[in-house]
This record gives sequence, C-alpha cells and structure tokens, in this order.
Amino acid sequence: MKISAHLTCERYPEFMTSLIEMENAGYERCWIVDSQMLWEDAYVYAALALEKTKRIELGTAVSNGVTRHYSVSASASVTLNNLYPGRWILGLGRGDSAVRTLGYKPMKTAEMENVLRKTRLLLDGQSVDEDGNEIKLRWNQSKQSAQLCYAATGPRNLALGGALADIVMLQVGTHPAAVKWAIEHVYSGASEAGRDPKDIEIALLCGMWVSDDVKLARGKSQWAATCATNHLEDVERAGHVMPDELQQMLQVKRDQYDYYKGHLDSEADHTDYLTDEMIDKFAICGSVDTCREKIAELEALGVGEISSAYYNGEYDQLSFVGKEIISQVA
Repeated sequence: MKISAHLTCERYPEFMTSLIEMENAGYERCWIVDSQMLWEDAYVYAALALEKTKRIELGTAVSNGVTRHYSVSASASVTLNNLYPGRWILGLGRGDSAVRTLGYKPMKTAEMENVLRKTRLLLDGQSVDEDGNEIKLRWNQSKQSAQLCYAATGPRNLALGGALADIVMLQVGTHPAAVKWAIEHVYSGASEAGRDPKDIEIALLCGMWVSDDVKLARGKSQWAATCATNHLEDVERAGHVMPDELQQMLQVKRDQYDYYKGHLDSEADHTDYLTDEMIDKFAICGSVDTCREKIAELEALGVGEISSAYYNGEYDQLSFVGKEIISQVA
C-alpha cells in the first residue's frame, strides 16, 4: 500500500518543509492541488519541489482541460518528466474548484475522453489530430512517458479512467461498499478497452488523521465528506445509480458550498452539517490500530494508494503517520 498526501500551493516555505518531511517519513507521492483562483501555480511549485527532493513522486491533483489546454499540460509534464525521470505524474479531471470559481462548468465526459486520448498520445511522443491539424510535441524524445492519472467519482468517468489512465483516483469515500462499486466500474472500463484491470493502479483520495482523540481526528478529516458531495451531486444529476452509502449524503440538507471561504478546509462553515457517521464514510481517522485496520480493509478491496489529506504545516502528524502507519503498511 502506498501512502501519499495532497498539499496546497500556499505559504511556500511551509509547503516545502511539509514536502521534505513527507519524503523523510516515507510518503510515496505528493499530489499538488491545481486551482489557480484559490492557490498559487501548481506547476511552478512542482518544479521547485522536484528540484529540492530526491525520491518522492509528484503530480497534479488535478489539472483540467477547461482552464489548461491539454497540449499545455502535456508539454509541462513531458518537461518535468525529462528533468526528473519517473517522478512526475500528470493528474487530470473534469474540473472542480479551478473551473467553478470562474463560473464555468466541468468538462463533459465525452469531451474529457477526447482530452485523455490526445494527452496520452502527446505524452508518448505521438501526433494527434486537432481540428484537422496534425500536432505533436516536436521536442519530445522521452524514453519513458509520464504517468497519467484520472480523478473520477461517477460510473462513466470511473470507466473512462480504467480505459485510458495509468492511475484512477477515486473520490467516493472509504466505505467498503462505495469503494467496491467504484473499482468495479474502473475494472469494467479497462476490460472493455482490452486492458488488464490489474494494470490500473487504484488511488483513493480521502481524509486521514491518526490520533487517539477521535473527535480531533474527525475534525481534521471532515473536509473530505463535504468536498466529495460536490461531485456526488453531479453524479446524481446525471441520473446514475450510486450505493446507498453515497446516496445518503445527498439526502441531508447542507450549507451552500463556498470555494473562496474554505475549499478543502475542515473549519469552513459549510462543514457544520456533517455527522460523525458521515465523516467516517469519507475518512480514515482514529487510533493507530483503527487506521491500520481500515487501510488493510481498503487494500483487500484493490486500493493501491491512499492519499490522505491536505497537510501543509502539519509536521507532527506527517512524522507520526510515517512512524506508525507507513512503516507498517508500505
């Protein structure tokens, strides 16, 4: 099991100290949030981060095809992969905060499929057709292509990730029924595309805080439930059937989600409606033994990576997870 974490692009000295602590603690990857209106530029931070570390892999979580043309993301990714071979992952998604803060809508799944296919070809040094024009990254002579990750919640996008991505990052919480449902859609998409489902890495984005103080742990993890519900609402509007454990999240009246007042922030006002049960469906939180058991349960379902939280400045927790969790499960 790989244990990773997301960091936001803010307070650069704190970001970099957190990243170095992650590398020292044994974290496998650092996923950098790409949301231009809420934080500083992800690719600038990524280049600096790769230069100042030696082992840890980095990737965007996630870029989108609305605010960044796929050719731009591909070019940046090939550049970083050339400079730091095997340490860069291009994470893509339909768009959440980077898009919605502009008043735009996430990219439609059919358009996203086109973006993923073209991005994969450019990463591999091949040409693609762009409105009748043959385009390619002229200078791409990479012997090893950058990995491609796709973030997904709904059935169509989960299947799309299985068909086209190296890594599929689930945002469906941590309840076994929901995770099993999501992985089945990923594997179905892989099989229909003629791929071996075992070749697809399953990553899981969720909250995680390890502490004997369960109230504290839930408080630090509750951002995951309210953030994921944004995506679940899109899935519901599309008419897809979800497990009861996910559907129930949409039956509770919640506060208006305000990206500018606290996206991914457990202390934001729009997290007040959450119950302990709701938080637990989207997080791994509690004592060391409780967290280890939950991680083992998720691994048995097919999860290969857990990306645990947004940890800028939480040095003690990063170190503690390294000693008590990563040393045992990695």
